[in-house]
Amino acid sequence: MLCAATGLVTGIAAGPVAGLLGTGSTGVVRAVGLALVGYAVVLLVSSRTRRTRQALRAAALGNLGWEVASLAVATLADLSTAGRLLVAAQGLAIGALALVQLRAVRQ
Repeated sequence: MLCAATGLVTGIAAGPVAGLLGTGSTGVVRAVGLALVGYAVVLLVSSRTRRTRQALRAAALGNLGWEVASLAVATLADLSTAGRLLVAAQGLAIGALALVQLRAVRQ
């Protein structure tokens, strides 16, 4: 799972990731990484349920929330230009994934 791998890298290497983003908030970066790992665990557990449609809808809504939060951070946080672009790009990618998930729920 991409979110688990990203979360592990972000949590373990919070200093270099914070440097790449142009922020000194290593603790916040580490917390985001650990939250991603937790989210990956929730996704894994929910994927094993019989209520797959509800689990997929919940994942899609979580991903839409992530997109909104990412775009807010890219706009409002004190980041470098590269950091803003990286945060916005991954937010938009997750938003696109959420739309695919929501389409799958409807079918």
